[in-house]
Amino acid sequence: MNIKKLKFYHFRNYDKASFSFEKNAVHVLQGKNAQGKTNIVEGIYFLSLLRSFRTNKTVNMIRHGQSSFVIEAEVETKGRVEELKAAVSGTKKQLFRFNDPVARYSEFVGTVNAVLFCPDDMTLFSDSPAARRKFIDMELIKLSRSYTATLSHYQKLLKERNQALKQPCPDQTLIGIYTKQMIADQKIIIRQRAAFVKELMEKAQKLYPFFSGGEEKIDAIYETFAKEEDTETAMEKMYAKTLERDIQYKNTQLGIHKDDFLFLLNGMPVVQIASQGQKRSALLSLKLGLAQIIYEKDGQYPILLLDDVFSELDQDRRKKLIEMLPHEMQIFITSAEPIPKDWFDRPVKFYEIENGTVKEETHERTEE
Repeated sequence: MNIKKLKFYHFRNYDKASFSFEKNAVHVLQGKNAQGKTNIVEGIYFLSLLRSFRTNKTVNMIRHGQSSFVIEAEVETKGRVEELKAAVSGTKKQLFRFNDPVARYSEFVGTVNAVLFCPDDMTLFSDSPAARRKFIDMELIKLSRSYTATLSHYQKLLKERNQALKQPCPDQTLIGIYTKQMIADQKIIIRQRAAFVKELMEKAQKLYPFFSGGEEKIDAIYETFAKEEDTETAMEKMYAKTLERDIQYKNTQLGIHKDDFLFLLNGMPVVQIASQGQKRSALLSLKLGLAQIIYEKDGQYPILLLDDVFSELDQDRRKKLIEMLPHEMQIFITSAEPIPKDWFDRPVKFYEIENGTVKEETHERTEE
């Protein structure tokens, strides 16, 4: 998958900008802070999921003094080209494919499949369980329509069960019906989450030695209320034990909406023992492992977005990261420091970004 062309209108600090990108090339966006490097990465990410990784308010992405922004792109995927357009005014989004309006977000999201690393991802290990569930769920939603449908159905049932629990005289028969349906959904969700985490860690464990020199091992434990082999009857008994407490607190206390994922370094929690460099290396291994899973399932690599990736990585780890990036993947890297051209053995384009203006330089590796 590749972004061929990208256009911004009134997006962040770009009034009007147009970019052409090379297939399967590395695109290095260099410049001082607050010049517009990350805005380019954010624009690509927005096309992928229709949300920013920097703000929860789309109005913050509109150029000062303007009332809306537009992002347009030509995306090459499996030999065909998609023309995409997202126009945002306030909280309203208008979406287009080949200039035809798109009625549902689901018809747009995922056309651009992008995997992002950004500094805020570093909180994954120390943040609340909800953040780690979100990380797992977002990636599974990209990979499995059945997971998306099942998780959406479960969340609807959970909301309805909680509403039933809030009634002055809760209808336990109705609550039981919701519980039974939730259990059926949860068996599917638990199985898919467990399989995904297992596969992701197998990939990450192979990648992490590139950073650590083979002296450390990362792993993850999926912490959920039930085991995969538990029967529906066994899960019903768990809910029966907590029903009185659920009624007391007017909320469902048990379920996959409470799940957590504990990341380990040499058998100990990453959040407790890992340095910032080790956390960054672990996170990069997870992201690159995810890209490999997408490639194996979809037949093409996602677009890789690496925002400020080199901070707190030493020179050796920086070079190793460049070396391990798949050549069949289009990659965007932002950096406040110049990156040596001789680190690359593949086509790479350098962009100097200053106050929303872009100067482009192409570097082709020459054989000696």
